[in-house]
Amino acid sequence: MTDPQDTGARSRFVINLVGVIGIVFGVLPIVRYLLDLSLFEFTVAPYEWLQLEGAARFIPPGMVLVACIVLAYVLEQRLSRD
Repeated sequence: MTDPQDTGARSRFVINLVGVIGIVFGVLPIVRYLLDLSLFEFTVAPYEWLQLEGAARFIPPGMVLVACIVLAYVLEQRLSRD
């Protein structure tokens, strides 16, 4: 039951929110690991309990980034189809 006057603003908001989550918990932790910046310490907090070393540190933020990209793409395709 969508409103006929709905312009897709809610869908755009959700797509943008998914993008922000992908940037904050996907891109910024990777940048933090690559450049060893303490500025982005808050972005790696969800992954610290895994205690990963070396290249394995990139797996969780990479998974978040890929999931957000896929979800945003699917939502965008659904919006353009409607």
